Amino acid sequence: MNEDKFPLPNGYKKIEQTESHISHIGQGFYKRNDSGNLVMAFWIRPENGNSGGVAHGGMLMSIADYCLCSAAMESRENYAATVSFRCEFIAPAKVGRLLEIFPKIDKETKSLVFGQGKIICDGEVVLNFSGAVKKILKST
Repeated sequence: MNEDKFPLPNGYKKIEQTESHISHIGQGFYKRNDSGNLVMAFWIRPENGNSGGVAHGGMLMSIADYCLCSAAMESRENYAATVSFRCEFIAPAKVGRLLEIFPKIDKETKSLVFGQGKIICDGEVVLNFSGAVKKILKST
């Protein structure tokens, strides 16, 4: 598929990616919904698919984890490290489709953030996820 198949989704901005393992998945996008919550999106590229022509589970887990950590970060001067991560695969998502990721923070302590979320493709939930991340201040 050529790059024209992966345009900027309506209402989204490009993520200025700093995580090389996520940039290998492809350009990510973000926006805030009407409630002010973070929503992220990624196109399923052919290299992200399995032999069945759907998103590979590892790709789905990687972007879910990345989006949960992104929602937990207060600024780009900080980062978050995954402490635990759980997910359930609900339905397949076809190569060439747009994934929208909806992370939600449930509780925050001084050093930990607990959250959950879902990945939706074509109006259908394809993955539920939850986890805990540790907030870490970058050293100067």
